[in-house]
Amino acid sequence: MRSRTRIAIVGTGQVGTATAFELIITGLVDDLILVDRTPQVAASQALDLNQAASAQSFGSTVTSGDYAACRDADIVVLTASARLQPGEGREALLESSCRIVDSIVPAVVDAGFDGIFVVITNPVDVITDRVLKLSGFPRERVIGTGTALDSLRIRQELARIFSVDEQSIQAYAMGEHGDSQMVPWSAVSFWGKPLDHAIEDNPERARGIDPDTVLDVAKDSAFQIVKGKGTTSFGIAATTCSIIAAIVRDEHSIIPVSVRLEGEYGHHDICAGVPVILGVNGIQEVVNIHLSDAEKRAFDASLANIGAMRDKAPELPSSR
Repeated sequence: MRSRTRIAIVGTGQVGTATAFELIITGLVDDLILVDRTPQVAASQALDLNQAASAQSFGSTVTSGDYAACRDADIVVLTASARLQPGEGREALLESSCRIVDSIVPAVVDAGFDGIFVVITNPVDVITDRVLKLSGFPRERVIGTGTALDSLRIRQELARIFSVDEQSIQAYAMGEHGDSQMVPWSAVSFWGKPLDHAIEDNPERARGIDPDTVLDVAKDSAFQIVKGKGTTSFGIAATTCSIIAAIVRDEHSIIPVSVRLEGEYGHHDICAGVPVILGVNGIQEVVNIHLSDAEKRAFDASLANIGAMRDKAPELPSSR
């Protein structure tokens, strides 16, 4: 990274602007560029956010531009997407999202961008795979937000049940960012204990915890948000910024993101949410969690769902 961190966000809807705001109030970005298919919208959002940035002590600047402005960026965040309607799953966005990234990614790469893509656009696992193929970048530099937010939701529900701080809990959702996601409960721990020991030793605090119910509550929260306000925004924005922080600050943090598997967990050439170590060059290592036989079957089933959805995607543009 250069001494000044330069980040571009493509898409200035609720998710893009929430991410932009989170970046400037946390001081993660020096130069922030907003790009949108409607330049006037990007310019207006940039003006508003630039005034918000002036209230902070970090000295961030916010401008708008076109795809050519992404050339010198360290990170390009893809948020552009059609709107998810109440009752629809993320797969409903498949065709429109593919068409959107088909028009964006080649233009950004042709402008000379050679940094790291962070992909939010849903269905994020399939779109991350598509960005990889459109860009020709190595997997280390194309990172989908994957199950990072899902994992946060799992930890939040466990923290509520056990009345402990979320940061003290280690738990990862894996597989699809969607209904088929799974949690390797055998790897969940807090108080220095595996989950089953924590339940056994603290029956009153465990309150009859049922892992399947915890997962259902976490998954349902996203749809409750969409039902009420049309889209999730603040949670995914904060999650995306934790990914960006790990890159910009070279934190070597372990975060579950969507990455192309190259033999890990017995899978090849498919993007799915798994824990990785993130640093200044992007994905440094895929973390191998030892899954039980039942967990492996659930993970395999989730990846089969991703593969089936990818098979329904429009063909890639023939020009690349």
